Amino acid sequence: PYSEGVRAYLACNLELEDALSMLLRELDAAGELENTVIALSADHYPYALSDQELSELHGAPIGDELELYRNAFILWSAELEEPVTVTKPCSTLDILPTLSNLFGLPYDSRLLMGRDMFSDAEGLVVFADHSFITPCGRYNAGSDTFEPAPGIFASEEEMQKYVHETLEEVDRMFTYSAEILMQDYYATVFSVPAQE
Repeated sequence: PYSEGVRAYLACNLELEDALSMLLRELDAAGELENTVIALSADHYPYALSDQELSELHGAPIGDELELYRNAFILWSAELEEPVTVTKPCSTLDILPTLSNLFGLPYDSRLLMGRDMFSDAEGLVVFADHSFITPCGRYNAGSDTFEPAPGIFASEEEMQKYVHETLEEVDRMFTYSAEILMQDYYATVFSVPAQE
């Protein structure tokens, strides 16, 4: 029932579905299915679709740019007996810490801006313009407005304090990320002493 552009986009996704189905059959035939984990994440929304087509695909009008980036991250393992759905806001920054914890890989969480999706930490999605989404609401930096989630704040003062503190955290994330690059911080942290 969709327009041609949306049908073409869905056809591409069906091709991916067929490819993954074939991969799983081949892994199963090779006896490697139990040793397989698939992590699938989109890196952007369908740029080629018009606003009207995006709304058609979404099933409702796209309210704002923050909604435009809503997507899904799929993590699959043959050992998973029941689906697990994470409902708090998450972003691609959260994939590495999540996988690292699931695989028991050592890492220093202070060096990553993301959070383990399965942790008790509040979800935080940050956008390039310093807009953010948390379970408490959505801040749009372009309009400098915060839309609280229903029933979250008892007072205007509480809400303003929360927005201020979260914006400070977001600003720190950008500052530290820039400094890590400017100061070549990873070269210092992971430097190997010279061999004599």
